[in-house]
Amino acid sequence: MGKDIDRDSKTPVFRQIYDILVSEIAEGLYLVNGKLPSEKELCLRFDVERNTVRKALQILVDEGRIARVPGIGSRVLSLKGLERNSLPAARPTAETGGIIILITQVDYLNSPDGESFHYRLIHNLEKRLSRLGYNLLFKPAGEDGIVTETIRNAAPQGIIFDSFNQDTHYREAAESGLPCVSVNHYTPLFTSIVSNNFDSAYRITERLTGAGHKKIAFITGRSRHQTNMERLSGVQTLYSAKGLSLRDEYLISGDWTFASGVLAAEKILDIKAAERPTAIFAFNDDLAYGCYSVLKRQGLNIPEDISIVGFDKSDRYKDMFPPITTVDVNMDAIVDYASWYLENCFSGRAPKTCAKIQIDTSICDNGTIKTLT
Repeated sequence: MGKDIDRDSKTPVFRQIYDILVSEIAEGLYLVNGKLPSEKELCLRFDVERNTVRKALQILVDEGRIARVPGIGSRVLSLKGLERNSLPAARPTAETGGIIILITQVDYLNSPDGESFHYRLIHNLEKRLSRLGYNLLFKPAGEDGIVTETIRNAAPQGIIFDSFNQDTHYREAAESGLPCVSVNHYTPLFTSIVSNNFDSAYRITERLTGAGHKKIAFITGRSRHQTNMERLSGVQTLYSAKGLSLRDEYLISGDWTFASGVLAAEKILDIKAAERPTAIFAFNDDLAYGCYSVLKRQGLNIPEDISIVGFDKSDRYKDMFPPITTVDVNMDAIVDYASWYLENCFSGRAPKTCAKIQIDTSICDNGTIKTLT
């Protein structure tokens, strides 16, 4: 088996792998023009992810000690100068192909019914960072300690947090000293980039009440999520300003998913016809389209029989349902700001003070709000 890494060491795992390979080449275990074990074999040997192995191998390539031959593997070029601990100082630039970790909650994507917002965010971040020369390592985080373990194994240059996470995860990242940014959730521990949820919900509710709707059902997300609280606060503030009361039976809890939108619609249909809401404001598009599917199945027309509005501007359901009126959270701006901020952290140009950056949103009117006479 040969030498192994020390999981308790403060030395990054990729550096330990580098040092072991340097030592084994110097000892003649791998000859000049001979092959190193494959990435897969090294991953199995050290029980690490492929990006960790690649980072160790890339340093040997940069030093001219090995060559990476497509379809063949890594070939030893020289034994000269392969002293232990000869690892060069890390260069925090895109040309090193550095790793950026994206931390997200396990349950955001743990089923096919997961939230479309997170799929889009991950996809867009990966594209943007790849163009800048970085590798995005996606890590669902569940138990305490997973962030510290991931940092030790992957040796990233920075960390992005996707939406609501456990406080312990934020603290682990902050204690690492790495550049960190949070998107779609504010934390005082580092700079956060969020949509203006309060203002968006206020304006949507204002538009619904302005169209004559006095019986509006609100399908919320998870109660302790910041985005949910901000959107609900926007609704409550508008209602207070207009002297309206928010009826308990019109406030329906969901969990951001299509399936919970289905359940919410069934609750709405259980309300007596005379008291049934004339409009529905769902706090994301997954909820809205789950609701839409039930209403259409029951023969209701939208918006003639009931108006419906969503949030997040998802195209996930474009082949199944017509577009609905929704809020565009400006995903491109969120991704651009997060990428810009990390790049400036790496170059030392980012502001030292943590900030909350609010991204303006816009309402996409797709005609699913009916004006009542």
